[in-house]
Formats: sequence, structure tokens, C-alpha cells
Amino acid sequence: LGEPEIEQSRDIVVAAIAGAADAGVVPVIAAGNDFDTFGRGSVGSPGSAPRAITAAAVTKRSEIASFSSSGPTPVSQQLKPDVSAPGVGILSSIPEDKGLFAEFNGTSMAAPHVAGAVALLLQRHPSWTVAQVKSALVTTGDPVVGDSGREVSTTREGGGLVDLAAANDPLVFATPASLSFGVLRRGTGLARAVSLEDAGAGGGLWEVSIVPQRAVPGVVLTVPSTVRVPGSLAVSVRVSRTAAEKELTGFIVLKLFDQTRRIPYWLRVSVPTLAREAHRTLRRPGLYDGNTRGKASLVRNYRYPEAGGTFAGPEQVFRLTLTRLVANFGVAVTSQGPGVSVEPRVVFAGDEDHLTGYPALPLNLNPYVTGFLRRQLVVGAIRPAPGSYDVVFETRSARQAGPYGFRFWIDDTTPPRVRLHSRTLVAGAPLRLTVTDAGAGVDAASLLALVDGEPFQIEYEPKTGEVEIDLDSLGPGRHSLLFQVSDYQEAKNMENVAAILPNTRELRAVVAVQR
Repeated sequence: LGEPEIEQSRDIVVAAIAGAADAGVVPVIAAGNDFDTFGRGSVGSPGSAPRAITAAAVTKRSEIASFSSSGPTPVSQQLKPDVSAPGVGILSSIPEDKGLFAEFNGTSMAAPHVAGAVALLLQRHPSWTVAQVKSALVTTGDPVVGDSGREVSTTREGGGLVDLAAANDPLVFATPASLSFGVLRRGTGLARAVSLEDAGAGGGLWEVSIVPQRAVPGVVLTVPSTVRVPGSLAVSVRVSRTAAEKELTGFIVLKLFDQTRRIPYWLRVSVPTLAREAHRTLRRPGLYDGNTRGKASLVRNYRYPEAGGTFAGPEQVFRLTLTRLVANFGVAVTSQGPGVSVEPRVVFAGDEDHLTGYPALPLNLNPYVTGFLRRQLVVGAIRPAPGSYDVVFETRSARQAGPYGFRFWIDDTTPPRVRLHSRTLVAGAPLRLTVTDAGAGVDAASLLALVDGEPFQIEYEPKTGEVEIDLDSLGPGRHSLLFQVSDYQEAKNMENVAAILPNTRELRAVVAVQR
């Protein structure tokens, strides 16, 4: 259970998590283990589910695990994770023939700690709601530190390391338990309200303060100096026209006598430049030519996630507009001129700070095919919302700019077609097939031929779709053939699509080799 985040309103796993919460089940989800590779913005689905308690991993010294995925969520751009728990060197059971017990690392080790805490809280407080359990854990967390010994950002720790004793007596319930202001532009502001309930002995007048972890010049958060519980806490943020383009994290701290409760928050100041660039329009699927040479170089970084490094060269922008719900859209780079090196990205139109999540990166994201997480110049979106999107072809330097070609598709859920020319062949002759795909196009790297269970060499001609399988080593007789081919869309598919491997075709046949 787990895949890159997509548009939440179309995420079937997020919908299932919400349904569980509606039924009174407290969903606890691992945040993921992608920080080392993808950096900030690496929490996937269903860890991105708003109703879930999403768990980060820490060491036994309360240090954040280097691998523990970081918020914000890449598509919905909300604060996650929610809490932290031990997830490094955790003793767990394994099959008897493997030794019964072993130590493991991962947020999948942290999540059971949180689930156990939830079970104990519900045992002691059976009337608590899902939201109240979440609030109790988030607002009573202890600080999690990094290598420097300083507390890490809320996008790494959430509310902090679960403190079960404190969560058992939270004094106050906060809804929401954390505040996501999202990505804000200069010269804008936003107001949020936090509902505060008496959780037992928590009624009265609380002091309120803001404790930033990272201040951003030109950004002002405002809260009242006190708030009465039960009641509502007003929180506002204002971004000046000269504010720095950075993230802001910290806590809104509530204090009653010697007791404190912390509400984590996150926002980012964004100054996108992509909207200033000219763009071509993608009106229909098919093959297109592009050229980055001589184009503007306005964008250097993309997020979220923040993987991919810096682009110092020119970029070219193509825009598409979806007017209906579709299963997917994407592009694949099919050719590049001598010395040319382009890398595609997909963003919400005009905004380099809003990628369409992991599918926007040139990687194979399908765990069911060979080459999982391999670099592949294919990008897109899974189950996107209607609206406008930009496909950006980037370069690392001006020297890498130049002509290239790409294929563009929309709503492709059909596998390639395969035709076997003959089931009978003379010994020493190759087996011939033809593969075609009118949508995303045949992915040559996906071609696989097994004869009697053994792999055989394949020759493929992209222009004609002709495939030859060298069967020189086969003797006369009948042999079983398994031939498999995918289109480029398959590289972006995962559990959130309607079926496993919808864009892959398998041909099984018995071929006869004659003397």
C-alpha cells in the first residue's frame, strides 16, 4: 500500500482512508523512505491523506532518520508528516527459517509504534474521535533533532516524537492539529481558524505565542496573545511584496501554567517565473518537434519533490488544457540532436513550484516492470484534475540546448498491438513480429522475449515496428513463447490506475521450429 501522490480528489486510496476514518477507524500510515533520494516533498499516498496520522521515523536517540520522507505533500502541498516514532534498528519478527527475528529500518517500522499508541489511547478513552486522537498525538509531541542537534523542521517531524503519557492527558483538542498555509505569493495573505476543545482540565485562558523554526523576512504570522478554551484560535499570515522565496516552519505554542501544547505549521513563499515564458500549445496527441536553443532561461529549480538539481540552461514550454477527466497524460522524448540533452518536467501551468508530483520527473515509477526508478525521459500526470498544465523541456547549460522530438498523449489506457507473423519457422531463421501503439508509443526498453523460459535477444526497428527474435540456438520442435511489450505510459503507472499493467501486452504462443 503506497504510491506517489496524485490529485487527491481522484485518489482511490485516499478515499478509502477517508472512509475508514468516517467509520471510526484511526488510519496510521508510514510517511515513506524517500528523503535521501527525493528530498522535500517526498511524502506519497496514502501518507498524504488528510485524515491519516502519517508517521516519520527517528533513531533511538530521537534523531530524524536520514531516509524519512519529508513534506510538504507534492501535489496537494500540505504539511505532512504528522508525528514521529522510532524506525531505525527496530526488532521485528521474520519467518522461522530466516531466524525468527531481525532488525529493520523504515517508516514502516515507525507506523506500528504510532498504531500501538492509538490503540492504547482508544482503550483508555473509547469516546475519542479520530480527529481527537490525532490532535492528542500531534500537539504533545517532543522535539526531534537532526545531525546538528537542533530541532528539525515540521516538514520532517510533524508535531514531534510521540509522547504517549502526554497524549493520554492532552488537556486540549485542536482541529486541525496542524496548519498548512500552502504556497503563497508575494503581496498576499491568508487566515486560518483552529477550533479548541477542552480535553479534560484544559478549560480556561491559554497564552499563545509563535515559535518559528525558520523565519523568512517579509512574512508575518499573527495570533492573539491569549485564547479561551473552548473557543477558536485565529491565525493569519501576511506576505510582503519583497518577501524572500523560502519555506517557513514552526509551532504555535499554547501554554496553561506549566503545560505547553504545540501546533505545527508550514508555508512557502513562491515567486514563479515560468508564467513569463512564451509557450506553444499541445492541441492533439502525436509527434512534436522542439528546440531549446535561443530560448529563455528563467527557471533553475522545480518542486515538489525537490529532486532533479539545478537547470542553468534555456527551457522550452508547451501547454495543454484538460477540459474533462482523463486517466493520464504524458510526453516521452523520442530524439535529440547531436550534443543536445533535454530533461522534461510537468507543472501546473506557469508554476515551477507545483510539479504534478513524482510522475512529473523523468523516472520509471512502475514497481511492476523492470527498470523501476530508472532514469527515463518520460513525464506526465496520473488521474489529473481538469485545468492547464505546462510541459517544460529543460537543459543544464546553453551548450546542451538544441533540437529534439517528443511524443504526446492523453488518456492512454490501451496496450500496444502485437502481431506474430508465423508460428512456424525454419531452423536458424528469426521469429518475426510487428508491434504498434497509436497512443504513448512503444517503449523499446520494455521488449522482452522468453522462449522455453529463457531470454532471447531482440532486434527492434522503431520506424516500422518490426521485431526479430534470434532463435539460432533452438533445435527443431515445439517451443513456448512469451513476448511482452509496454508503451511509455506504463513507466508512469502505479497502484492508483484501474488495473495492474494496463499498458502492457503479453503474447503467449507455441512456435514450431522445422529442420
